[in-house]
Amino acid sequence: MIGFSSLRPARRRTTISIGLALAAIVGVGAYYATNTDTESPTVDLDFVLGGGSKVYGTANTDAGTLAIPGQYRGLASAANGTIYLFTQEDKQIAMWRKPKSGALTRVPISGMVDMEATQAAVAPDGSIYLAAGDLWRVSPTGQASKIIDTDCEVARFSPFAQKIADLCVSQVTGVAVTRKGTVYIGDEITLGKHGSYVHKLDGDAISLIAGRPPKDGESLKRSNPAVRSALNPAQGTMAKNVLVPDVWNSGWISAYNDALYWRTGPGIVRINEDGTLSPCVGAKAPGETKTPSTPLKSIGQALNAEITSGHLNNQQGDVTTIPGRQEIYYTDAGKTYSPPFSNKYRWGGSKTTSQQDFVDHLTGGKVVYRVSAGQVSPVAVGVQAVTASSDQLYIAAESKINDSDSSQGWSTAVLQVELSEGD
Repeated sequence: MIGFSSLRPARRRTTISIGLALAAIVGVGAYYATNTDTESPTVDLDFVLGGGSKVYGTANTDAGTLAIPGQYRGLASAANGTIYLFTQEDKQIAMWRKPKSGALTRVPISGMVDMEATQAAVAPDGSIYLAAGDLWRVSPTGQASKIIDTDCEVARFSPFAQKIADLCVSQVTGVAVTRKGTVYIGDEITLGKHGSYVHKLDGDAISLIAGRPPKDGESLKRSNPAVRSALNPAQGTMAKNVLVPDVWNSGWISAYNDALYWRTGPGIVRINEDGTLSPCVGAKAPGETKTPSTPLKSIGQALNAEITSGHLNNQQGDVTTIPGRQEIYYTDAGKTYSPPFSNKYRWGGSKTTSQQDFVDHLTGGKVVYRVSAGQVSPVAVGVQAVTASSDQLYIAAESKINDSDSSQGWSTAVLQVELSEGD
C-alpha cells in the first residue's frame, strides 16, 4: 500500500507492538476546536477511555477524564460495546474494563508477569483470549492461564495436532471468538518449513482449518499458485490448500458472524463456513491504487491493495471487522507516523487540554484502512491497534508523556472513530 507522503515518519519504537483500542465522547473541561477547517475534512476520534489527567478511584470521574498509566499491551471489544484495554504498569499488567454504559473497572492481572498481545478477543462468558506468543485466557476477575504453550522442541514443529496440548508452533499471532463462542487462533512456524495457519479450538481438541506447510523444494514466491491463492483465491479454493510463507506479516484473524478474515501477508482472505476462501485484499495490481489524499475516500479496489510489511523491531498490521456495517478494517505497519500529522489527517473532534497534550505526544502509530463495498480507503494515522464492536470502530493510542522510564512516563487511551451513516 502506498504510504502518506505528507506525513512525517514516526519515531521507531523499540519493541514489537501490535494491538487494539477504543474510545468515546468526553463532555467536560476546556476544549480545543480541531475540526474547524471545512476545506480539509478530518475523521473525528473521541476519547472513551484515558487521555485525561485524573487518577482512577477519584469520585465521579468519567473514564475519558482519567489518565491511564503504562504502555499499551492489548485491546479487545465485545459485541455489546464493552472495551477491554491492557496496560503494562511498573509491577504488573492491568485490565481496564469499560462497559458501553456503566462504571469503569481496573482489574489487576495475576498469573502473567509480562506480555504484549498482538490480538485479543472476548468470549461470551466475559473472559479474554490474548494472542501474545502463547495463547492466554484471562478470567473476568483477572486470573490468567496459559492455554497454548509454544515452548516446544523445534524438531517437533508441526501444525498438525488433534489435542491442544500437542500443538507445537513458534507463536500464536491472532485470536478471534465467533458469536457462537467458538475460538480460533492464527499461529505460525518460523523455522524450517515455515508457514502461517488458522486453528479451531473445541474444548481440549484442536483442528487445522487453513494453511499448509511447504513441500520439500517448493517455491515460496507468489508465482507459486498455492502462495498466490492465499492472496487472491479463485472460487472454490480450499483454505487448507494454500501456502502462507510470509510468517512475520501474517496470522491475524477476525470473526465476522460465522466466517473469519485472515491476514495472509500482503493480503486478507475470508474463510467461509464451507472451508473455502474468498478474496478481500488481494495485492493483485498494487500500482492501480491511488496515493491516499482524503480520509474515507476510495483509493481503488481492495483486490488491488497491498498491505506493506512491518518490521521485527517495529509494529505489525492487524485486522478487525464491523458486522453491522459490513466493513473490514486493517492497519498497515510499513511506516509509522507521529505528530504533527498533515492537515488532512490530523485527529478531528473536540478535546480537553489534557487530551490534546496526549495527542501531541503520541508514540509512532500505524495507518488504518477500510474495506467497504469492494473499495479501500484510508481512515486515520498514528494508531497502535484497532478493534470493533458490532457497529463501532475503536483505536488504541499510546503517548510518551515525560522522560520517565516508569509506567508514569507512558499513557494509553482508547478512542472511538466517528463513522457517519453516509461513510
